[in-house]
Amino acid sequence: MLKWLGIFVSTGLSLFLVTGIYFDQSREVIESRHSVPESRFFEGSDGSRIHFLDQGNREHPAIIFLHGFNGSVFNFDRLVPLLSANFRLISIDLPGFGLTGAVSSGEYSNEVFMSTVSHVADYLGIDEFSVAGNSMGGGVAWKYALKYPERIDSLILIASTGTGKRYDNASVSAKSSSSPIAWKLIPVGFLKDFLALYTPRFFATQGLKTVFYNQDLATGKLASQYHELVLMEGSREAILSMFSAQRFKDLSRSTSPEVLSRIDVPTLVIHGKEDRIINYKSSEIFKDHIPIVVTKIYPETGHLPMYEVPERVAKDITDFFSEHLPHRSVLLNKD
Repeated sequence: MLKWLGIFVSTGLSLFLVTGIYFDQSREVIESRHSVPESRFFEGSDGSRIHFLDQGNREHPAIIFLHGFNGSVFNFDRLVPLLSANFRLISIDLPGFGLTGAVSSGEYSNEVFMSTVSHVADYLGIDEFSVAGNSMGGGVAWKYALKYPERIDSLILIASTGTGKRYDNASVSAKSSSSPIAWKLIPVGFLKDFLALYTPRFFATQGLKTVFYNQDLATGKLASQYHELVLMEGSREAILSMFSAQRFKDLSRSTSPEVLSRIDVPTLVIHGKEDRIINYKSSEIFKDHIPIVVTKIYPETGHLPMYEVPERVAKDITDFFSEHLPHRSVLLNKD
């Protein structure tokens, strides 16, 4: 009996492992499946292919959207149509993610992400713009505002990473019981090579169930999109490399909260009260230090408010522009 039980368990485990193994797919294949009519590509400074979407009204104020870790431009799919009449909306796949994927330099840092923002804006001939970032993208956004204040009209921080100095127990952690399974496994050194091939679809499914309060949004179709994008050649290695000691330190480096007081543009802070990745209380650091700030905490909302409650986010962004950027809001359609 024990012998047959052992065979059954071994067979089941083997099938479990084998069905989770996926080999890289070419850029051409992934782009053909997931690019959209608004998709645009340009060659970055290192020769890499950068993907972004350019949508909305090109005669109106520009907002550049930055996704979070393991996200993509498609994180803003439900928000963009609600803002397209009043804004020019540029969503960027940051190096290592989405249809940009791995870059030639092999560098994935806040400096590289900020340079990518500048390169896209320069490519489009946009001198001044607002930047909106979710999670990791929020951290890139406020750091960009500090480094290039002359280019920024306003900031929109959505469930953003902070300075790392406060609410450490409330921020993202690979060891947290609620963090996605893949995040728990990546820091285990000997598993990195294995995870470059072992990427079962349920990693994406479980991750979506973690980030959404409304579980109905964690659909099979959305999980497939996340799963397939990460299978693009080089993407898994790029993502795994970000968890190396030095690179992860760069992406999550603590900064004195006082630097936020140097942000001199109006800032809208949005956070879901049921966020299980970055606790909503972490947004208080922005409220406490940024001089001109509006804070919105949404009940019954998780880590991706722009996807979960896009109507509310769109209204708050439009109202924010009307109140704090009158020189820009005169163009807005009030209907």
